[in-house]
Formats: sequence, structure tokens, C-alpha cells
Amino acid sequence: MQKQQITVGYIELTEDESESLFEKVQKDKGIEGYAELQGLMDDFDSRIIEPQEEPLAEVLGEVAPAEESDKGTRYIEVFNKLEEDSRYRIKASKQH
Repeated sequence: MQKQQITVGYIELTEDESESLFEKVQKDKGIEGYAELQGLMDDFDSRIIEPQEEPLAEVLGEVAPAEESDKGTRYIEVFNKLEEDSRYRIKASKQH
């Protein structure tokens, strides 16, 4: 099966992001192809989760808890806009 770009809400995913989303949704929903994924994603929306601008240590000083290693990673969260359903979080390809 050839990779395809999927659009979720206002975000057009790259081929790698689309493949990552496909793998997660395939396990959860049992879909078989990108056309089926795109049809399912018509009811979904997405948002970009930006990394924290300031490390906790700069904000809190010495009392800051240890930070997770992926704090500087940008993610795309995909969620159903019509009903409470599964949420999917994939790592964004572009990490500006």
C-alpha cells in the first residue's frame, strides 16, 4: 500500500505523519486503507501541541521537578469533533 497524505481539520499531514496516524487508527478501528482513514478523519479535527517555551528550571528555579525528555517536541493531536472518541497524538515532522 502506497503512503498518502491525510488531511485532518485544517492540518495536512506529511506522508510520514499520515503513516504514523494510520498505524494507530488501524490498531484501534480496524481500518484497511488510506481512503478509509481519510473518510474517518472527516469527522475529526486536529491541533498542534507546541513545546513549552521556557524550561521549568528557568521559571521555578531550583525547586523545579525533572523535565521529561520530549518537552521540546511538537505533536499533532487528532480528536473526534462530533463525539467523545479516541484521541491520537503523533509526533510532528517539522520541529521548528
